[in-house]
Amino acid sequence: MNILSLARKWFGRLRFKSKVITVFLPLIIISLLILGLLSNQLFSRSLIDRTTSNVVDESQLILSRTDYIFRSVETAANIMVTNINRMYDSYGAKPNTAMEPIQFGNLMQSRLSIDLSIFREVDAAVFIDNEGTIFASYTESGDDRKIYSMLKRIRESESYGQALWFDMEKRDFLTPDPNSPVLTMGKMVINIDTGEPYGTLFLLVKEEGLSDYFRSSDPDAPKSYYFLDNEMRVAVAEDNEMLMNPVNPQLAEAIQRCTPNASHGTCSFEYEGNLVTVTNYNRMDWKLVNIVSLSLLTADVRQNVRLSLLIGVICLIFSWLGASFLSKMVVSPLEQLTRAMRTVVTGDLQSVTSVRTEDEIGTIAEAFNFMIRRVRELLDEVRQETNRKREYELALISAQIKPHFLYNTLDTIYALNELDRNEEARDTTKALADFYRMVLNKGRELITLEKEAQITDDYLTILQIRYPDVFRYEVDIPPELAGTPIPKLSLQPLVENSIYHGLKKKETKGFIRIFAFKQGDKVVVRVQDNGVGMDEFQVQTIMSRHLPKEGIRSIGTYSVQQRLSLYFGEEYGISVQSVLTEGTTVDLMLPMLPKGSEHQDV
Repeated sequence: MNILSLARKWFGRLRFKSKVITVFLPLIIISLLILGLLSNQLFSRSLIDRTTSNVVDESQLILSRTDYIFRSVETAANIMVTNINRMYDSYGAKPNTAMEPIQFGNLMQSRLSIDLSIFREVDAAVFIDNEGTIFASYTESGDDRKIYSMLKRIRESESYGQALWFDMEKRDFLTPDPNSPVLTMGKMVINIDTGEPYGTLFLLVKEEGLSDYFRSSDPDAPKSYYFLDNEMRVAVAEDNEMLMNPVNPQLAEAIQRCTPNASHGTCSFEYEGNLVTVTNYNRMDWKLVNIVSLSLLTADVRQNVRLSLLIGVICLIFSWLGASFLSKMVVSPLEQLTRAMRTVVTGDLQSVTSVRTEDEIGTIAEAFNFMIRRVRELLDEVRQETNRKREYELALISAQIKPHFLYNTLDTIYALNELDRNEEARDTTKALADFYRMVLNKGRELITLEKEAQITDDYLTILQIRYPDVFRYEVDIPPELAGTPIPKLSLQPLVENSIYHGLKKKETKGFIRIFAFKQGDKVVVRVQDNGVGMDEFQVQTIMSRHLPKEGIRSIGTYSVQQRLSLYFGEEYGISVQSVLTEGTTVDLMLPMLPKGSEHQDV
């Protein structure tokens, strides 16, 4: 124990440099002896195993990215099918005039181009209706007979609403670039209501979009990836000369015999001095193949064995000098990281540390940089959401609490007083005060459905006094739905539209009914009138962001729709149904309050 205690005291008195030399010098000598005896075998096997593991990880990443492209294309197809249905709903199954087919074709091509701008993974889109008319996002000049063969295959598959994938191929039809192989997905477009087919939608993905993922992050890594289809042809590869050509028959046979590992779905084998790794991609019945040259892998190992002793001797010579700088190497990154942290404390979130070491300090620095980037992203998201909410609040104030509404109401009160209609003047003044009191609501944006109905009732009371021969109204909110949360002034724009665009144009006295009911797990508030109604174009106009004539923002019905989506989610909003000369029905979808929940903060 005395000897051990003396050794600890002696070691404790040494400087950091001396401690490093004392500990690592014997280890370096022992490591050199072991390295000389076992390095060749151990390094070779380790390098092959590590390369195989890296290939497996990269293969899984490539498959994941490839699958993301396929899922994105299928998602794009679903959205385009929905948009095509909407266009047919707007124009009907067959245009009536000579100009409508041209306008319909232009709108269809524009719709496809807009959807492609959203889904970058899709390079081109083609829609072929039942009459054989082709609508493409590019200029299509292919052979109609060849196109018909692909249409026939989709129709014979009887996969209505399901996506059908064609193999990668190079062709001179249904492609924006005949020189580039394309992967094609076909899908029948059917009428959502009747089930009758409108036509067939084709989405095209160029081979370059898939092979881009094959580029290794290390340009010096001797690895080659490519996809084989079920006929053992190269479907996707970095090397364009390999595309659409079959692989060596012996290699193809070896790949077919290869049994995947159950843990990660890959198999590896050596073939003519190469390490071949195969991973199945079941979606397209493809195989992802990676080939690595074993001689290139082990070349550095053999050279390292010869240089190990020389390097070891050099390390021994310079170990003393290296120890001198080790303390500085340890302390310097910590000082850089500390300076970056102090900068962040002052409020500068643009500061990052340049430490790139792979030790614990480097891990901390990397985590610090990631944290700062994430904080900046979160702040940007919060700023965007705040601006968005503020935009709707300003739009609401600008659109709904209009000065001319206040002026006209005050003029009405004045006129009633002049006519000695004091009771009506009193009721109008009370309704106006109640309206603005509820509208302000201490700055709250969400209120209960009961309060919203009171605001609307006050608003209708004022307008009914101004226009006594135009309409009558009824508001019916069940007590069990009175506490449902709703953005403030959601009903008033709809009522205003009913009066000014529906009932004032009617020759007889109209009727507005506002009532609420449950529908599944949602609450529906319905505003119904028997006014002059609207056609489909007018319905789309009031739901759009821009007014077609004035060129300014439409912040009435559109604002209500956006605020409902902002507060409750995309599944909530407004739906409008209208029939000319019969009237209009507008439904607001709101979330149902859970039983026993409180809403004092609403």
